[in-house]
Amino acid sequence: MTRIINEIDKKIFLEEKCFIPTMGALHKGHLSLVKLGKQSTNGKTIVSIFVNKRQFNDESDYDNYPIDLDKDIELLRKEEVDYIFVPDENYIYPKDFVELDGMESGEKGSLFEGAHRPGHFDGVLTVVNRLFELVNPTSAVFGKKDAQQLYLVKEFFANKSNNLKIIEAEIIRDKYGLAMSSRNRLLSKSGINIARNIFQILKNTKEHFFQNQDIQQAEAFGKELFNENDIEYDYLNFVDPKYFETPDKNHEKLLLITAAYVEGIRLIDNMEVIQ
Repeated sequence: MTRIINEIDKKIFLEEKCFIPTMGALHKGHLSLVKLGKQSTNGKTIVSIFVNKRQFNDESDYDNYPIDLDKDIELLRKEEVDYIFVPDENYIYPKDFVELDGMESGEKGSLFEGAHRPGHFDGVLTVVNRLFELVNPTSAVFGKKDAQQLYLVKEFFANKSNNLKIIEAEIIRDKYGLAMSSRNRLLSKSGINIARNIFQILKNTKEHFFQNQDIQQAEAFGKELFNENDIEYDYLNFVDPKYFETPDKNHEKLLLITAAYVEGIRLIDNMEVIQ
């Protein structure tokens, strides 16, 4: 039976559990994380719903973030999670929580997504660390769509030398390739059709790289495709996923990452490039 909780009591803290942190506005992508979490543990599953203001560098983006708690709870009950954790702001960040308690994402957190959203990853790591302190999970599930976030979370908690297992979940897309996102519900039908071009742009950019083996040329080609589709982009870059930085000649794999705006809504996506 699913329990809705606002705080973590001692019993829950001590239980073996898989944790899926979310900001709500749940969709099939989130539910795939839940399913993966349930499959990966012999313990309990706990899903949090908390919109973390600290990771929004744009106040209007925070104000417009979609919220539908009743629907989220209904979806999670159907998935038969054990706990739905819906904390208040003051529980996550009590009065004695000072800025010095915040986490810093460092140089890697200032690149790509971080370059366009200053302080974003500091806020992400701060809330994830705080949630982990409260929940004490055995494992946690994060999606690959937020590739830089996933990299930073893995690096940060590996350096903390704990036994927490980070589980990576594949990107869930609609039949046209659009990556599932809570922000998709802010788009009109026309906007959804435009946004579906992002996946095709990534595919075409990847193919261009295979043909020419020139990263800069392929990036320029992809950016031109954004322009041709009247989609404003923040960045389109190949990165070495092992270090999440501009690749050198010795890279083993590549990841093509992007952030773009459709109808003023910011969408991110990525695609693995295996040579």
